[in-house]
Amino acid sequence: MNKELLIKTFRNTLGAAVYIFLVSQLMQNGSKLFGETDTMFTPFVILLLFCLSAAIVGGLVYGQSAILFLNKKNDEGVKAAIYSTAWLGIYTVIVIIALMFAKQLGL
Repeated sequence: MNKELLIKTFRNTLGAAVYIFLVSQLMQNGSKLFGETDTMFTPFVILLLFCLSAAIVGGLVYGQSAILFLNKKNDEGVKAAIYSTAWLGIYTVIVIIALMFAKQLGL
């Protein structure tokens, strides 16, 4: 197991998770921040944010894999993709468990 690659993928996917959290908070509190706006620009801005988020998260999660593939390090590229996907899975399970405990505690 390549410890350096494991740490890089952890760092990158943690950055993606933080970014996802921040965007979710923006969407959750959008009406508080921007008021109740329902114009023709609302769907446009949402789609722009979606595309930007896909590019940012895709780069953070699979950018390391792409760099390794381009440098002809195919085995490491595959490992980086697997590690990144596993980290995201671990984050997801942790958040689901935390939400279940929060619900049980009435938070």
